[in-house]
Amino acid sequence: MKALDDILSWYEASLPPRERKQRGHFSTPPELVQQLFDACGYSPEADLARVRVLDPACGGGNFLLEATHRLLAFGTRVSLDQAAQTALVQRNVWGYDPDPVACFLAEMQLRAVLEEKGQVGELHIHQADALALPWEPCVDLFIANPPYLAAKNTDLSGYQSAHRRGQADSYLLFLSLALQAVRPDGWMGLVLPDPLLARANAAKERERLLKDATVHHIWHLSGVFAAEVGAVVIIAQQCAPRRLHQVSWVRGRWQREVDSMVSPVNQVPQALLRRQPGAEFRYLLGSGRGAAIERLRTYIEETPGASRRFAPLGEFLTISRGEELGKNNPYITAFLENASFTTAASLKNLGNMDLYNSENGHPYYPVLLGGVDVRPYAMPTATHWIAREAVTKPLERYLSAKLLVVKSTGRLQATLDKQGHVALQTLYLLHLRAREASEDDLYFFLALLNSCLLSEYVYMLHTAYKWVQPQIEQSVLAGLPVPLIETDEQQRIGELARQLVGACSTRNSVVEWGQDIERMYEKLERAISMLYASALPGLFVV
Repeated sequence: MKALDDILSWYEASLPPRERKQRGHFSTPPELVQQLFDACGYSPEADLARVRVLDPACGGGNFLLEATHRLLAFGTRVSLDQAAQTALVQRNVWGYDPDPVACFLAEMQLRAVLEEKGQVGELHIHQADALALPWEPCVDLFIANPPYLAAKNTDLSGYQSAHRRGQADSYLLFLSLALQAVRPDGWMGLVLPDPLLARANAAKERERLLKDATVHHIWHLSGVFAAEVGAVVIIAQQCAPRRLHQVSWVRGRWQREVDSMVSPVNQVPQALLRRQPGAEFRYLLGSGRGAAIERLRTYIEETPGASRRFAPLGEFLTISRGEELGKNNPYITAFLENASFTTAASLKNLGNMDLYNSENGHPYYPVLLGGVDVRPYAMPTATHWIAREAVTKPLERYLSAKLLVVKSTGRLQATLDKQGHVALQTLYLLHLRAREASEDDLYFFLALLNSCLLSEYVYMLHTAYKWVQPQIEQSVLAGLPVPLIETDEQQRIGELARQLVGACSTRNSVVEWGQDIERMYEKLERAISMLYASALPGLFVV
């Protein structure tokens, strides 16, 4: 067995990284495999005699090997002879994979175990694409870590199941297959990429899963694979959920030494997941302030416009992105060698931010690269410059006063820019819509966008469900709830934000979050919480 393990490891390691990514080939760690079988109730202590196991993307056979070990242990427990134990494996353990080498290695793993029981005979490990086969409910345990192939990079149009929906990544086709092939009361244990939890193109599969199956566990894990993607493990049973069924969930970094994850303390009602827009798996709504966040979301989406107490942020501010350039673009530089700068006298009224290379007359502008240049409440300071010819969007968009919100982040971060910086695509630019609005109004919205309340709102409803490179979508930002309040209250909060900006924008080389700033921040947070609580009584405890 040791030699076979070495061959399997060699095969996986020998695949070039690009090919592994293209094929979605990342094996499941044995410890996680064991945890999945435990959660699905597939143990030697159960009656496994008639439990048919299928891995439709078996790769080198990690799941099939664990099923075989447990099935043989069951056979020993019930005093079956060696031939009967081997027959159990031949009848109940099934695997498919398009890769002939992977199928060979999977079969060799099982044969190495079964040879100790006598003659092996034929095993049900087949070189075939399970997605291309017709299926009826015939499986009692569907367990897999299917390949993650994005539809935008892979042609999946050949699959009949892909024709019945819109854009489908490959893992969604396997989830659909599980719902099709598992018998009533059968189990599903799937290791999937975490975009499943909230991405719009997975809505159909989520809705069907929540309607037709009882979801027992959601494990949202980082660090399982070398690939730059978070993993979500779904443990479900093919039976309609009870009305008050609670889904247990775990969120964190996966660790090999963890014995089991089947008894977590966190729970969320399956009915709550099902009524989310797009049936998102917003498991955080089942804990702590999640109930309040859910109440606020529900109120905003279900209250008629005539009686509303909130309006979406997009009604007050326009939202656009910065330049569609990366920070390593050749037009962006941290310094200009052998060049001097002079301020363009004709543009002094625009903040003295237009600088010219005196040697060739080409203008350069200070540019903010992204979150690294944005600190909440602190005026931004650029460390890089961008050539004028690289700026393709209207210059006035940058030179006018604006709010900047970080896009590639899990939590809201905003700053006020009155110096006229250019920004890259990883920052959103927010400008006041109303002509009669004052520049002072930006301070009010700055306070809301940096508030703990709206940061939790965005995190719990949107960004928490993607471990790697979470992003705040423009539609999410535009839909943030803004309380409809009197002008004097808005001005009061705006003035508190102005004072905090002044305190956080000191020119000292070292800025410490001192007690004075802490008190100002807490005062502002209390004012914002009271603002939302007054608009929707009982929403938050201040």
